[in-house]
Amino acid sequence: MKNNVKYLSTTLLLTGLLFLGCETGVEVNKSTTNNKKLKQQEPVLSGIVDKPTNQVVTNSSGQKLSIQKLYSSSAQPGYYLQVGFFQKYKPNSTFEKQLQNTGLKFTILNKNGDFHALIGAYKSYNEARAEIPTVKSRLNKKSFVVHVLRP
Repeated sequence: MKNNVKYLSTTLLLTGLLFLGCETGVEVNKSTTNNKKLKQQEPVLSGIVDKPTNQVVTNSSGQKLSIQKLYSSSAQPGYYLQVGFFQKYKPNSTFEKQLQNTGLKFTILNKNGDFHALIGAYKSYNEARAEIPTVKSRLNKKSFVVHVLRP
C-alpha cells in the first residue's frame, strides 16, 4: 500500500512538472535541435488586446481626418463604411434588400435606438477607404469610414 501511494505521488509530481514545462507559452525552434541548442522565440500571444489608442489619420494632402468611433459589444471590431443612419426607426426592408443585392457584407448596428447601416468589416482605415468607389458604384450612395470598437 505504501508503494502504491509513493508511486502515485511521484507520478502526480512528474505529471505536474511536465504540464508546467509544456505550458510556458514559449515556442521552441525545432530546426536547431540538431545543434543541441534550443533557440527560444518570442512568447506566444494570449489573445488579450489592449484598448486601442486614438488613431490619427491624414489624407494625401497631410490634413488630419477625424474618424467617427462607435462602441459596440455585438459588432465585430474593425473599420466599416457607413452608408446610412436612421434615428429611432430601423431601416425598411427595401433598403436592406438594396444592401443585400450589392454582394457586400453589411450589418445594421443599433446604438441607443439609432441605427447605423455599415458595410465591412475591414482590417485598416486604408482598406475601408479603398472600397468607397465600389460602394458608390453599387449603391449609388456616399459613404465614410467609421471605426467600431469594443467598449
